[in-house]
Amino acid sequence: MIATFQGLLVAVLALLPGAAYTFALERVTTGYGVSFSDRLVRFLAASALMHAVLAVGEYWVYRYLIVERRLVNGTASPWLLEILAIGYVLAPIAVGSVIGWGHRNHKRWGKLLVGAAVEPRAWDYLWRHADRAIVRIKLKSGIWLAGYYGTSRDGRSAYASSHPEEGDLYLPLSYTIDPDSGMLSRDEKNLPVPVPGETGLLVRWTEIEYIDIKEP
Repeated sequence: MIATFQGLLVAVLALLPGAAYTFALERVTTGYGVSFSDRLVRFLAASALMHAVLAVGEYWVYRYLIVERRLVNGTASPWLLEILAIGYVLAPIAVGSVIGWGHRNHKRWGKLLVGAAVEPRAWDYLWRHADRAIVRIKLKSGIWLAGYYGTSRDGRSAYASSHPEEGDLYLPLSYTIDPDSGMLSRDEKNLPVPVPGETGLLVRWTEIEYIDIKEP
């Protein structure tokens, strides 16, 4: 149990790199509903790893500022303190963001560092790997819908909610489809025909019976 303010401050500073790294990573990959205890383990593991990697630099800073009493005497450059403070916060955020980007974009090193499949459901795994797709959906009512998973020409992007939320799916562009047979209407270039005036589709997982996904 931490009994003093100084002890609490040291504990917070020790965990700060791991916390910043984890929050940056989950901002890119999403946290998939991990609990506080899970995050605490990540904080501790990430902080321990970063302190181990930076042990020599931390020892040098300790000797320069504390042992040589430059911090107490005011002889340390304020710009050095500013750079150290900013780097202490931004460096873990940058590392977490880069690793999250690598995992999200299916880089081999990203999978190695984070894991091949951290998603708890096939729904989350599917939409993380689907960059662009033509999606046909059969509802439990028997009606077929179709749309484009990607970014539309006017800048709207598709979105699939992740765990622990329900599996909602937004497609920014809807296609003309036979509601009974599920056959897509196509133009003279064999491309799906957008529904005139439609802004997209919003479908709940609980309403879906079947999904067919094809890359364009």
